[in-house]
Amino acid sequence: MSIPTNYIVATAGHIDHGKSTLIEALSGTNPDRLPEEQSRGMTIDLGFAHILLNDSEEPEKNYSLGLIDVPGHADFVKNMVAGAGSVDVAIFVIAADDGWMPQSEEHLHVLTYLNVRNAVVALTKSDSVDDIEFSSEMVSESLKGSVFENAPIVPVCALIGEGIEELRKALIQEIKKVSPPPDIQKPRLYVDRVFSPKGVGTVITGTMTGGRFTKGQKVIIQPHSSETTIRAIQNHQNEVSESLPGMRTALNIPDVEIRKGKSRSGVKRGDTITIEKIGSPSRRIHVLVERIQRESKAEQIKHAQRIRFHHCSSNISGKLLFFDNIELEPGQKAIAEIRLDKPAYTHAGDRFVLRDWSKRFTIAGGTILDPTPPRRSYRSQKQQEFLETRSSSTNCAKSFLQSLITRDQYLLASEILTQSCFSKANIDEALEQTDSINSGSWIFEKKWWLNLIEVATKRIDTIHNKHPELPGIDINMLRSFMKKHLPDPKLFEILVETLENGKYIRSGTIIRRKDHSPRLPDKLQLAGNQIRDALNLNPLEPPNPKELVQNEDDSSALKFLLETGEAIQLDDKAILLSSHFEDSVEKVKKFITSNGPSTAADIRKMLGTTRRIVIPFLEQLDKEGITRREGDLRSLN
Repeated sequence: MSIPTNYIVATAGHIDHGKSTLIEALSGTNPDRLPEEQSRGMTIDLGFAHILLNDSEEPEKNYSLGLIDVPGHADFVKNMVAGAGSVDVAIFVIAADDGWMPQSEEHLHVLTYLNVRNAVVALTKSDSVDDIEFSSEMVSESLKGSVFENAPIVPVCALIGEGIEELRKALIQEIKKVSPPPDIQKPRLYVDRVFSPKGVGTVITGTMTGGRFTKGQKVIIQPHSSETTIRAIQNHQNEVSESLPGMRTALNIPDVEIRKGKSRSGVKRGDTITIEKIGSPSRRIHVLVERIQRESKAEQIKHAQRIRFHHCSSNISGKLLFFDNIELEPGQKAIAEIRLDKPAYTHAGDRFVLRDWSKRFTIAGGTILDPTPPRRSYRSQKQQEFLETRSSSTNCAKSFLQSLITRDQYLLASEILTQSCFSKANIDEALEQTDSINSGSWIFEKKWWLNLIEVATKRIDTIHNKHPELPGIDINMLRSFMKKHLPDPKLFEILVETLENGKYIRSGTIIRRKDHSPRLPDKLQLAGNQIRDALNLNPLEPPNPKELVQNEDDSSALKFLLETGEAIQLDDKAILLSSHFEDSVEKVKKFITSNGPSTAADIRKMLGTTRRIVIPFLEQLDKEGITRREGDLRSLN
């Protein structure tokens, strides 16, 4: 048998329509685990079961379904939302005798807002009506215009097992339409249950999404960013070495206590288990809020209205702020900011549900556009454009990436869309389609980066034009000049590397155009020639530097000769033309080779110069490693 693919299937529907009984008929497990649930015959919290299905049409395919039974009572819709947060396929349960009921409608809204697009309608209690076809038609009429308009309707009687096999087959067909839960290497487990068996320590359960966890792995508990280690992993009461996307998972984290009250330590329902470096929580999130057209009797949603924000298994109070101070009607959508009373850990692209403050009904849903918006960006034009781009295509990696590059202009490649629902492969593919420049470690908005390059090159070219005698511009001077243009000092080195890959070259602390050759400007030509003549007159007994410089032009010309290497300064009293210096070096090499280690006096006599020149000259040779001094003698290295 092949390895089964994991999927999550959740029930939906009105109270007392037989959801739990149906789950038990499908799986053999009673999902009502609480004594109160069993005594009252009513699901209060989430229940869980498991079923393994084999595809008769494709026997090599097997499906491991984690079944989540959600409460149907209006008072427990918050628990229903927690269970439906990571669902692939829904079993929409409608009793044939009752038909469409208020919680049927609200559960439909919740599933629509959470982007659940595949469902099987289980028409339960089929034995309680005389005309099952009429009941089926009425349900079909109620689903018209909804995302489940074309969902298969399967009559079942769970108590006697009638229609259960047909329901299994219909489930398989719907599951085959859904892509397997992806591994995007961003594992998240939304905690929907926490308990502490005696002798075991804390155990948390949830649905695995976005990646995998392994036994012994260090993980982070969000939104409080605390660290812990996984001791053991179970899937449907079987110990496993790793949890995979789409798998109902239990993690044993014995060193973490169950969090109670307002404590910031420990773990509780609504938390997310994840790994390092894939985002951070925030009290402010920017979203696209949507209302489905079916809410014909619903009230307007007003600007600054108090709401309950439901994201996966979390449920946080907050305030909804529309950017245009509008009132949102059914069938409309708008960009908004949600300001939460507590931080939420979300990813761009995640879905959410909004309920009214009094928890009476579901009012809207939508998509996370920016899970951690910049501070004070609420009404900025940049952020508005950013959100408009994202809202136009809420599941498009290119749209999300281009909006980020356009807004922020420069990004660390390793941090791009880490807090999103897109894989690295999605992001890399999208990056090739964006208007950006990839330097390897950084990504730049193309127009912005090319403008910075232009600013830097203009500065270098200006120095070349104003001071052709200089070899270039000192790198620190360029750094200082670019400081007001670069938002991050780390970008300067990337900028210089980019210049070096083009028409510029860096030599030591100087950067210049590759085709730039230093030359004296016309007004300094006379002074330069006079200094050359003076140094050539008696090559090894040149004038003192103070005698060479009589005015500002002389000073500039001498500086040029030294910086371009045409002359070399031995000390503050001795300057030689480089050509004479090199000739003298060759003479010294030959002299020592022929005569052996020699004194400064011997070399002075050989060169025909004075002590003023020979001492700093020999010290320069020592510094360059041509000679070495041993007492009064110098030898060749």
